[in-house]
Amino acid sequence: MNLKRWMTVAFLSFYCSAVLAQSDTEQKTSIEEMSKKRQDPVSGLRSVFLQEVLLPVGEGTASSFSVQPVYPFKLGENLKLITYTIIPFQSLPPITADATCEAGMGNILFNGYFSSIVKKGKISWGLGSAMQIPTRTNAALGSNRLSLGPTALLYYAGDKISGGVVAQNYWSLGGNDDNKVNAGSVQYIAYYNFAKGWFVESNATVSVNWLASSENRWLVPIGGGPGKTFQIGTKSKLFYSAAAQAFYNVERPEYIGNWQAIFQFQVIF
Repeated sequence: MNLKRWMTVAFLSFYCSAVLAQSDTEQKTSIEEMSKKRQDPVSGLRSVFLQEVLLPVGEGTASSFSVQPVYPFKLGENLKLITYTIIPFQSLPPITADATCEAGMGNILFNGYFSSIVKKGKISWGLGSAMQIPTRTNAALGSNRLSLGPTALLYYAGDKISGGVVAQNYWSLGGNDDNKVNAGSVQYIAYYNFAKGWFVESNATVSVNWLASSENRWLVPIGGGPGKTFQIGTKSKLFYSAAAQAFYNVERPEYIGNWQAIFQFQVIF
């Protein structure tokens, strides 16, 4: 836990310094406008997510805390690259009564989405690649092989209701047994927006391990929860967003429980 706190503080300090050093020529954005904009995965906002996921596993509850920086790059008159990196710190309880708890840094997942700068209508899209980097400090927390694959997203931004999907699959470069990877996910995104930055969302990931047996292959959560976009102070240029969600796992491997919870805090620059 001390390692997580130290790395989070150090990363945010560096990231904030780099971003706030840039010139800011944008007009004042309302909380309602920012709340809608932050929900679009390829809107181009510079931000950092802090996320905690709780999931019953084996003899206890697994915890995955992640730092998720999002940073855009303009590549031309009509093309941008949105980078989305997930840096996880995980704790895994004993799967069986005679096993031990495992904890440490997990494998970093990097996503890069190419998208058009010019937005036509309410539909936005992104195409790119996903890369899982073997940074895990404990063998129980992932493969020791680099994994690569395609990723794509589609998003509809309405006035009140918005939603979309993000799909990807990646394969390990070599490896065998527990280090071989063939895994995919479909993240579904749905929002209903209220006044003053309040919203209700259902935002979770359906994951699949193609190498597992058919009865242990899928994890399918259904649920959602409330959230709010806000500012602290009248002169602040930063926006924040916080949300909490609860899910029921309608399909799951035998060693995973029937619920999960997701808590998220976002800093928007």
